[in-house]
Amino acid sequence: MRQHYVRLMARTSHSPADRRLIDLAAQHGVEVSARHLERWRSRPNPLLPAHHRDYPGRPSGGSSSTADEQLVALVVWLAQNRRQGADRGHLALRAFGAGLPVPEETVRHAFARPAEDLAKQLRRGFGPLPVDGDLQEWVYDGAADLVGTQERRLTAVQRRVEAIDRQVRAKPGLAPAWQFATELDPGAAEADPLGRTDFAFHSAITAMAGPSEMSPDTLARAARGFVTDGTPQWAAHLLETDPREPLAALAASPQHQLPGLPADSIANHLYAVARAAPIERLRAAWAAAGEIPSWAETSCAAVEAELFAGQPAEATEQWAMGMIFGASRSFLLTGLSEPNPTLAEQTATAVQLILMADAFNTTLTTTDDDGREAMRLLAPSFLLALLTIG
Repeated sequence: MRQHYVRLMARTSHSPADRRLIDLAAQHGVEVSARHLERWRSRPNPLLPAHHRDYPGRPSGGSSSTADEQLVALVVWLAQNRRQGADRGHLALRAFGAGLPVPEETVRHAFARPAEDLAKQLRRGFGPLPVDGDLQEWVYDGAADLVGTQERRLTAVQRRVEAIDRQVRAKPGLAPAWQFATELDPGAAEADPLGRTDFAFHSAITAMAGPSEMSPDTLARAARGFVTDGTPQWAAHLLETDPREPLAALAASPQHQLPGLPADSIANHLYAVARAAPIERLRAAWAAAGEIPSWAETSCAAVEAELFAGQPAEATEQWAMGMIFGASRSFLLTGLSEPNPTLAEQTATAVQLILMADAFNTTLTTTDDDGREAMRLLAPSFLLALLTIG
């Protein structure tokens, strides 16, 4: 009984620094208790940092702590957003996205969850790594089993995008642009884009075994699969003809590894981003991922309005440039497919954005001023914050 009483007293008492936080929160009209602060600091994955502690060197030892008043906004936010049974990782992401000082390790844990979930799916779909035998054969057989033989059908989003593509291609006023694009990509008419089943097959291989299994030619075919057949696409042409390695940024095996996967698995690359990317880069990527749905819908709606009015203008020209240069097509489909992304979806997209931006930035180090200016003009607005353009 005495021990229980001592534990209860230790649990409910609070420091002067906590009392200061509670008082400051009250000034914002929010009621916070010492128990709330204790719960938010609890491990694993605390939502609230501990107070800074200093040791004044008293003969008896001990320490004192002071309330960091910068934490007040976080305390107020947590009090206003607490919900019974709320996912702690989701709370951390929302607070982090609002610019609040959530403990870094908690943020990284939340960003790592999509990679961990992908790893679980891959292990479940492919089975355990073979101890002996041909690893590549195991990967390709597993991808075939995972994808199956049924042809993927067009989604409503894909039908919408392809309908716009066809109308844009047919506009007489854009004929000079298409002629110029054909000169940039003379092999477009004979190219062989990846179909949806083949794209899913190669994506599964790359997710499990890593980017080395996706050749530049396969990447080019995948890029061509994002636009209507025969559309000239400069990005695909570069992948087919440029001697530089397009995935040089992913050439090294990631330092952070998840169990049960080949070292170069894309899941490991995504996990390494979550564990090692600068925290402000994660914040910028989170904000960028949140912009994609509105950017995608605005792009579609604007060009559809111009086409309906029979007056193609800036939005139609930008759409044509996106078809030709291809840097934003996958984002367009992501944004339209996830108009109200869940926190998990936004987190996964954010980490993927960093991975893609790192690949672009590696290429930009060997690009001249004209190339960097072209990237500045062609990259979607949400991606610019992650690019090193100069």
